[in-house]
Amino acid sequence: MRKTPRRHRTARTITAAVATPLLTVTALLATTGPAAAATTRCSDYQYQTAPSVTNVAMKTCVVKNGSARYAYVLIEQARTSGGKTWDLFKVHARLERNDANIATKWCDFTDDMNKYLSPRLICYTATVTSSSTGGWTGDGVIVFNFNLDGLGDKSRALTGSPSVS
Repeated sequence: MRKTPRRHRTARTITAAVATPLLTVTALLATTGPAAAATTRCSDYQYQTAPSVTNVAMKTCVVKNGSARYAYVLIEQARTSGGKTWDLFKVHARLERNDANIATKWCDFTDDMNKYLSPRLICYTATVTSSSTGGWTGDGVIVFNFNLDGLGDKSRALTGSPSVS
């Protein structure tokens, strides 16, 4: 007879010990407001085709989250067969303010573009904290070379994103 009441009391003690912190966390979350939502602005998709039935869709974006800002270039490839399509595929992402470079980043996606049929790749700049408002945009350039076309490296400027404050 004694074993049943002891187990019952122990179960209540454990339940109370677990429930109290959970209620505290729930109350804390209920009293804090949601985090400030980030604002993202992106260009329309821009396209590049390759000789081996490969299409690449790209867009430039800028993100503002409070006083933090960064830019990125999104690359999405679709190709019908594997193998080496690219001798080179690099992306230069730029965070700009009033067309002046604030943060830049080069990303070499050559291996991923050749390895996968449909990769989704993103090249991010560093995040910059600034109280300056207006004129923040994302911009970019791609430098590419089709495998076996004999034409060497080519570059293409991408259309920049709309601005954030």
